This record gives sequence, structure tokens and C-alpha cells, in this order.
Amino acid sequence: MYVSELISQKLHVSLEQVHKPTVAPDPNEQELAKDPFAYAEPHLVVCGQVERIRDSYVTVKQNAGDKNAKHPLWSLDTIDIPYTHLVYALGSHMPDPLRHESYTKKDGIQWMKYNQKRIDESRDIIIIGGGALGVEMATDIASQCKKRGISKNITLIHSRQQLLPNFDSRIHEVAYKELLDLDVHVVLGHRLATAEGCPLGSNIRQVANTTKASDVPKSKMDTIASTPRQRVRTTLGLELECDLLLMCTGQHPNSELMAEFSPASVNPVSRLIRVLPSLQVMQPTQGEAAQQPFSMVPPCIDCDCFLDKKSEGMHRIVDEINPMPPHFDNIYAIGDVADAFGALNAGYQAWFMAEVAAENILRDILRVKSTKEPSYHPLAPSDLIPLDSFKPGPPLLKLSIGLDKLVVQGAPEQDTSVSGDPVRPTITINAKQSEDMDPTPVWRMALADTSDLYA
Repeated sequence: MYVSELISQKLHVSLEQVHKPTVAPDPNEQELAKDPFAYAEPHLVVCGQVERIRDSYVTVKQNAGDKNAKHPLWSLDTIDIPYTHLVYALGSHMPDPLRHESYTKKDGIQWMKYNQKRIDESRDIIIIGGGALGVEMATDIASQCKKRGISKNITLIHSRQQLLPNFDSRIHEVAYKELLDLDVHVVLGHRLATAEGCPLGSNIRQVANTTKASDVPKSKMDTIASTPRQRVRTTLGLELECDLLLMCTGQHPNSELMAEFSPASVNPVSRLIRVLPSLQVMQPTQGEAAQQPFSMVPPCIDCDCFLDKKSEGMHRIVDEINPMPPHFDNIYAIGDVADAFGALNAGYQAWFMAEVAAENILRDILRVKSTKEPSYHPLAPSDLIPLDSFKPGPPLLKLSIGLDKLVVQGAPEQDTSVSGDPVRPTITINAKQSEDMDPTPVWRMALADTSDLYA
């Protein structure tokens, strides 16, 4: 469910609790002049790209979806959308070649087919990064090869000794064993970057200008390859060659728009947006500002030297001893792009953040202590509005291991199977009910139509 939907539902209930509905007055020029949104539709869904943020509006370039569709001459491609409150939830993106910018389901399917063909045509594949994506990518490819009787050399390189280091060590044990059983070559403790000049000294370079033989492509989407073979070198001196290099070293925050609007709000090292526990965007001193023009790429490019742990926010406290730092009262940041007190980049964490942001926006609009109470009254104009605070939930995980296995890390509880009954996460291994991991509930959470889910 989107933040706007959360706010709309809460606001509808909250207004009924504050006062009984009365007969709506007829629209007139005076009322519209006083409140231009008095008779506006409750939601506006725009498919497009935000180009800039200003103090009271955002500029959006609309996307038509179908690039070949004809539009009337008087249609506007760019529109300004005013706001009283703004939630910045632009998330993050994967490094190339896993990044894509598809606007439609059709484009997304084409992108996936294109990359499936790239994998099919590659014999030597190197995957960099042993987080959830790297492990799932390696086991998916290896499982498909085993199922189809195809031989490929798949290597997974990880900079640490533990796979998925943000989770329980038992997840590593299960994932490592499954990778070996699928004949994936696992290299632990080796670090690699994609450019000369990495602080840790490793690099990738092209070793040949040749491409694999293939039919003459009929279109750009059919053009596969054809990237030259690459030789990678790790910090410990390991050298390998591959036809296809997949970077799974972590996601890059999409914070460039905020950096342009408020440079001091973005950490120049992590690229994350600094937020208060209320998730309001901070405005530190200009000395802490991200440099302009803002680069989406960390100094080490796709190297995992700068893994996103959202650690700075964990030490950010606002109480009687620590005064409230400068911040925007009406601008919030949630999800992967926020330096949210150690929260993992995960959908459930973003969901909890959305609830906190929605609650705080409603408190500000209605001037109440909380919308969660069965009945409440607006605060006096001089009263301060207390705001809800976000606290990250425990690390949870549903990890796909190949075509038929899931490893799940649940909430911590006492483990009676170990002496001392320690409190630690529950770990279960389940059989997959379907290869696609049943995405239907996620579509429904977003109030999306599932009729063409498998079309």
C-alpha cells in the first residue's frame, strides 16, 4: 500500500472522529481561493520521473508508457505538482548490468529476456557479492544449468568470510553448502572493484575485443553481446576471466534529487539521506553537504568498500539532552534511501517507515497527539505536536536457494536446542511452492490488479 493510501485512509477515519460530517458547501470562488485543494481528487497517480524538488512543489516529466503512442499537441509532458507534505521514497538501484529503468511490464519482460539470453550465451560467469542477491543469482543460474544439463563455470566472489553477513551465521552455512552442491566455485575473503584507483587496489580490465559468434541481430534488443571477455583481479592476487560479470555488491541510494534540493541533507560518503527518528529530513551545516554536482557513484564505483549499513543514524538521538537539530517540518524520507538507524534495505522495513511518516503527517494536519487513540481533540495552537518515531524491526529474510528451496530467518526467540537457551533468530528450510515465490500478495498490498500477473 502506498504512503498516500495510508494517509488517505487514516485521514478519513480521523476527520470523522474529530467532528461529525456536515453538508458540504457549494463550491465558490472564495472557498477555492482560500483552499485550492478543497474539491480536488484525493489521489493523483502520475507515471513519470521527478526532475526537481522545490519548497512547495515537485516538477515531474510524465511518461506515456507506450513510446509509439500519439498525444495531442496541447498535452503537457512536464507538470508541477504542489505539496504541503512530501515523502521522498525513491529507493535504490542496482549496479550495471543489473540496473534497468523499465516503466511498463512489457519493457520489464523484454529486459529480463535480454539478460536471460546473455546468461545462456556465456560459459564463464563471475558474480561479485555474497549478499542475498549474489547467492540467489548464483544458485538460480546453477540450478537451471543442472536442470537443463548445461555446463557453465560459475564463480561467486565475496569480500568477507561469511555470506550474507547481516544475517545469522547459520544462513551462511546453509547457503555455502548449497552453492558447493550446485558446483558453484565460491571465493571468500577476496575484494574487487570496477575501476583503477580503488583504495584497496583491485581492478577489472578487458582482455579481448572479440565477441562470440552469433546470428546477425535484427534489432537492438536482439544484440547480445558481446561484451568482450574480462579479466578480474582481487586484492589477494586471484585472477580470473569471464564472459559475463554480474555486480551484486549492494544497492546505490537514489538520493541525487535530494542532494540537489538540500545538499547538506545527504551524507556524501554513503549517499543516504539523513533523517530524524520521526523520519523528517535533516538540514545539517553546509560543511557536511554532499558535493555538487552530485555523483550517484561512490568514489570506488561498484566496489563493495562502501557497503550500505545505515549505521550513522543508529547514533542519532533526540531527547532532553540532545536538542532537535535543524530539519524540514514537512519533508520525510523513507525506505532504502534513508539513513534509518541500521534498518536493512527490505520491503517490510520500508512499510514500517511509511506508517510512521503517514502518522506524523496526519498529526501535523489534524494537530493531534495521535490518530491511534479511539477519540482525541485538536491541540491548542501553542502546543507542540508529539511525533511518532521509527524503530527498525529485526533482520528477517526469505532467501531463494535454487529452484526448489527457501531459507527463512524469522524473529528472534529462545532456542531451547542449545545450552543456555540463547535468544536468536529462528532458521527454517522450506520447499518452494513455486519458482516465482508467489508475488500475488505483494501486488495486492499495492492495491494492484492481479488479473494479468502471469500474462
